Amino acid sequence: MSTSVTIFDDIGIIAANYLQQRLKLLRKLCGNRIIDLIMHMPSYVIEMIYTEALAQEHVGKLVTTKIVVTSIDSNHSSPTRPVSVYGTCGDSVVEISLFNYKRQFAQKVYVPGKPAYITGKLCTNFSGGFQFINPQKLVSVSEMRRKDCFSNVYPLTAGISQLTMIVTIKNALKILERTDIREWLPEHVIASNNFPSFRESLITVHNPRSLTERQLNSAARRRLCFDELLAEQLLLRLSDTKTKEGNVIKNGKTLISRLVKDLPFALTQSQMKVIDEIFRDLEGGKPMARLLQGDVGSGKTIVAIIASLCVIESGYQCAVLAPTEMLACQHYATFSSYLSALGISVEILTASEKGKRRHEILANIAAGVANVVIGTHAIISDGVKFHNLGFVVVDEQHRFGVTQRLRLITKGNSPHILSMTATPIPRTTIMSAYGDIAVSAIIEKPIGRSEVITKAIPINKISIITDSVKGIIAKGQKVYWVCPLIEESEKLTYTCVTNRFMALKEIFGDEVAMLHGRQKVVEKQNIFESFKTGGCNILVSTTVIEVGIDVPTASVIIIENAEKFGLAQLHQLRGRVGRSTLQSYCILLYDCRLSEVARKRLNTLCESNDGFYIAEQDLLLRGGGEILGTKQSCQKSYRTFDMHDPANNKLLLPLLQQVSARATNVIEHELIGKYDTLLKIFATEDHVHLKASF
Repeated sequence: MSTSVTIFDDIGIIAANYLQQRLKLLRKLCGNRIIDLIMHMPSYVIEMIYTEALAQEHVGKLVTTKIVVTSIDSNHSSPTRPVSVYGTCGDSVVEISLFNYKRQFAQKVYVPGKPAYITGKLCTNFSGGFQFINPQKLVSVSEMRRKDCFSNVYPLTAGISQLTMIVTIKNALKILERTDIREWLPEHVIASNNFPSFRESLITVHNPRSLTERQLNSAARRRLCFDELLAEQLLLRLSDTKTKEGNVIKNGKTLISRLVKDLPFALTQSQMKVIDEIFRDLEGGKPMARLLQGDVGSGKTIVAIIASLCVIESGYQCAVLAPTEMLACQHYATFSSYLSALGISVEILTASEKGKRRHEILANIAAGVANVVIGTHAIISDGVKFHNLGFVVVDEQHRFGVTQRLRLITKGNSPHILSMTATPIPRTTIMSAYGDIAVSAIIEKPIGRSEVITKAIPINKISIITDSVKGIIAKGQKVYWVCPLIEESEKLTYTCVTNRFMALKEIFGDEVAMLHGRQKVVEKQNIFESFKTGGCNILVSTTVIEVGIDVPTASVIIIENAEKFGLAQLHQLRGRVGRSTLQSYCILLYDCRLSEVARKRLNTLCESNDGFYIAEQDLLLRGGGEILGTKQSCQKSYRTFDMHDPANNKLLLPLLQQVSARATNVIEHELIGKYDTLLKIFATEDHVHLKASF
């Protein structure tokens, strides 16, 4: 291998002999660069015990030993039956079960009368004897010298084995060992924290010396954690550009007064408090970077509209970034309904706008004719030029990575940024994800709205639910019926939208409509409009209705196979009802064969409507999401540590505070150039453009 290879080169260099499918899986699991492979952290550490005499105390542990093979099971007529190898280890009889092995290959590897040196987890079989299942056979006796050591267990994907991962990372570490990585942390930071170098930390983590090597009380792990958090903070500091001069937005009263006067509802005290906080930021002379938290149905959109009017009256354009086309269309309808009467031009730009219409929209944006531009990722594209972008609203901000949001921000001259989320965020996550960003929260629901009553009901009582639905639609109210799949699956037994739609159509006829993500955008919009205005009363849907859908007459949502959904997603879905004075209900239909975690999720949702409490419970049950990227669900937030591991709680907050202070120091004293390698390791290449705009 050439000595010119660096940790930033493609992993194909060290995995050139891999089959293309395996290399593709490796890229998907770890990333494309050698450093991404090295940053693939182990899930946990196990102890490898060497022994020549097996004992009960070794059961459940990784054992290296010598087996003298006595026989191979000759009765192997079934292709699904494992090959059984029998042997002795000291005075003990041992069975080795080989799944997915061809008998001819097993006979070459395990020869009766000869010793076999193996490593594997020691188990017991049905008769209580010792057993190994698919152990690793060591090539030579010299490998047995690794006595009583520790081994990493890495996260995998189907098609990639632990052995493949260990060997590939070992090859990557050889490149790291001869790479000169210039230290970016000051000596006093290294000394006060007892940090090893970044390179030494990575080598240590991949060559563990204890079972607790992955916890933050390990110096190597703390160093890697510090660096990852610092890279994230630097990227965020570059993005929010707090040291830049910002556009001073004067609090114009004319448009806002006209809007508030005509509102069909009164603003809550919580909404007015948040609006005042936003106005102070806009007038402050620095670009605003504020996160607006508000539970589903709390009225975040009207706050964003009022803030937009303030900016528009000062002569600037506004952009609203939404994660889905349906939500963008919903925002377009809402903004237009409030702003058109005030003479404000609102445009929508999504992938559906093509040809002549798209050119017209782009021309209006560039000329400043469009006061408000609402769209999906389409407004981030290079071809979109703003005349004078002064305000950016990012809705459902957790659906976007930092770099995606930045592409929109760089289209203006230090625009003010308001991020909105209906997923309340705990304090430690806010600190790590947003640094010293200002946070506002709407803690009240609009006046007159009652709490949604949530009930968990077993699926075998579905006939009771359909009878209840008849009474609901007889009152002129509407029902959502959510299913996890569009079509039947051979692997999954969950109910699909198409089957439920056909079953309900036999009962309710044309009052039932079907909505899912495979339909064309225009078709989805027409179906939803029919449901909203009265054409149909029951909407059978996938989770495409999860965010931004507002139908005041919808009073019931039925979520089938509720055990399949995450807690935050269930809470978001529940937020589709309870958006008027009507008493609303959320029915969770579940399979009686519930796991303990699924049972806790459903119980939590039935017990509480408090989004902040639900967010805390959700994090405890599933972990957080990825901040610099776009992953959510049960992906861990960070590569170098588990933010939600209770063992890290006491160590994490002081580390976050120290990292935040260091990031501020770096930006204020223009030391960012020293951290190029760090940003290149942890962030994307977009950091180069960010730094250039700083």
